[in-house]
Amino acid sequence: MPLSKNALTRYQLINECFTNPRKRYWSIEEIIEKAESRDIQMARRTLEQDLHDMRDDARLNYHAPIAYSKKNNGHHYKDANYSIEKLPLSADEIETFELMVESFNRFKGAEVLNQGEGMFDKLGKVAGQLKHKKTKLGYSPILFERIPYNNGMEHFDALYQAIIKQNPLLICYKKFDNAKAKEHTFHPYLLKEYKFRWYLLGYNQKSKNKLLLALDRIESVAAVKIPFIPYKGKEPEKYFDNTIGVTIKDSGVKEIQLWFSHAQGNYIKTQQLHETRQIISDTSDGLIVTLQLIINYELLQTLLAFGPEMKVLEPTSLKEEMRGMLDRILELYKD
Repeated sequence: MPLSKNALTRYQLINECFTNPRKRYWSIEEIIEKAESRDIQMARRTLEQDLHDMRDDARLNYHAPIAYSKKNNGHHYKDANYSIEKLPLSADEIETFELMVESFNRFKGAEVLNQGEGMFDKLGKVAGQLKHKKTKLGYSPILFERIPYNNGMEHFDALYQAIIKQNPLLICYKKFDNAKAKEHTFHPYLLKEYKFRWYLLGYNQKSKNKLLLALDRIESVAAVKIPFIPYKGKEPEKYFDNTIGVTIKDSGVKEIQLWFSHAQGNYIKTQQLHETRQIISDTSDGLIVTLQLIINYELLQTLLAFGPEMKVLEPTSLKEEMRGMLDRILELYKD
């Protein structure tokens, strides 16, 4: 049962009243008065409904032992040790909790979460302990892919803040194939992840074009007091709509036609290579699909991974690039 913030605040206040060791019995008027002292709006009818829900609503899952004492003219918990804060998590809640912690762990190394990293580590251990108490397994039934730490994550927070505040930056950037770093006056628009590595899309003021920088090659980031140049065109997140990976070429979007073996085709039908995929034919001879993509290095890598289970049918330019890469691979194994 999803709770609104206001309802949860009221439940917590009621629970605070009934668990008060110095005052066990509370009249409706006293609870409302306490709520008003906290600037919490609570009409009598709302409070009566809250008491009913905390006691009887199975979706809420409190099953609070709330009772009314005529002698003491007030409501109370029949079980003096009860508190909604002591309720155990359900198996579904623990699983959701674990997934949430794992999601945050993907950002480890980012300064924006540095203060919480220790907390997430502790929460992960707590979730594991709770789960093991509720199952007979001595191990986690969920195995996440391990996410490696990459250089450059120390700049994540500064880049993120620069994007949302639209602050230009002076970025010192060193390519892998260049011995000397280069400075870019950069207007940042978007952070993108691909295969556990982060990239920054922005506008290079000197070359006057969009540029993508890998965070693991950024050496330093500094603020620059110049007017910010807003993104031109569609929304920044649509910049990568017709790509696999992060490399954008000027060749434009091409219609790509691929053949997959019958066995491999079954996998392709259940997990799309790209959202533009269209099935042209599906027979015992194989699966033929089309994709609307920019031809880049990441696409070639993806297609090569299918080995003999895939063949490029169109366009000719992509077939030639694939053939060239395969020839170079074969050359390596001639010895």
